[in-house]
Amino acid sequence: MGKYLFAAIVVLFGIVAFEWYQLSEVNEKWETAEANVKAYDSQLSYEKKKNTAFKLSIEQLNYFNDSILQALNDTRNELKIKDKNLKALQAVKSGFTKRDTVTITQVDTLFKEPTLAIDTILGDQWYNLQLGLKYPSMIAVKPYFKSEKHIIVSSKKETVNPPKKFFLFRWLQKRHVVLHIDVVEKNPYVDNESSKYVEIIK
Repeated sequence: MGKYLFAAIVVLFGIVAFEWYQLSEVNEKWETAEANVKAYDSQLSYEKKKNTAFKLSIEQLNYFNDSILQALNDTRNELKIKDKNLKALQAVKSGFTKRDTVTITQVDTLFKEPTLAIDTILGDQWYNLQLGLKYPSMIAVKPYFKSEKHIIVSSKKETVNPPKKFFLFRWLQKRHVVLHIDVVEKNPYVDNESSKYVEIIK
């Protein structure tokens, strides 16, 4: 009788442990889903200065058809960052424009035709220039530049001190995890001058 009671208790304990594990997994998925709903809500809201982070697994990142996520994943693959080392992805899109008008006053007419009124756009997907020419002597320009930065955060175990030349000694060296931040500017006309990332230690 005692053996059966002990076996029943063990089985019951196993069922409770399994159910607890299942419940914790469901709670974790629910919290992730809630975080993603908030992130979508912030993306669709009028508050452009605030962003809420999405939470995705590697499988979801590879599966989702979102064009921005696909572009980020492509950049990550170009940098040859492995799934296990990937920590975060970010896309930052921005653009700037300024209108200038020049009126030549030193001459009566710069353009001969009184009916002249040209309004045209030159450029490509990253840059365009709206150019206006008008009789007698007005030139108007409105350039627009688009910037798209992909920020990829990954981690890598590296030796604390410079790595030894002999591979056996390298294996024995103390290592720590180092975060790498890659900032990739997709606009070929824009140069990355500087960037800084600070990890706060608590």
